[in-house]
Amino acid sequence: MLVRRRSGDAVRVGDWVVAVEPVGDIPEGTRGRVKVIDGFGWVRYWVAWETGEWTGSVDSASVVRADRLEQWRAQRAAAAEAAAAAAEGSAPAASNGGAAGDDGAGGGGAVSGVPEHLLERARQARARKAAQAAG
Repeated sequence: MLVRRRSGDAVRVGDWVVAVEPVGDIPEGTRGRVKVIDGFGWVRYWVAWETGEWTGSVDSASVVRADRLEQWRAQRAAAAEAAAAAAEGSAPAASNGGAAGDDGAGGGGAVSGVPEHLLERARQARARKAAQAAG
């Protein structure tokens, strides 16, 4: 006998879901009941909404189980805060592209991703070419 266990956020036939984004004419926040689940790689649902409408091919990212809605909102808020912090933290590094002492080599190794020893080799080569041209 095969026993199936529900994983944390899995949606099953008969579960109540909430639209977390507009789905066609269905506004965000509308509740519905899952009637059919389709797909393997791309999971989508047929949902009977409280408004009386049915919608097919509802993407799994468009709905959340009703009992998981608060958890989903908390995760979404945390992700937004992390993205804002990351953008705030990377803004100063991206804005100092012309830092003092930079001879046009494209910034430091940490910012450009180029190892520092290669940047130094390029600086020395430019200095040699400048000396030859002047000389």
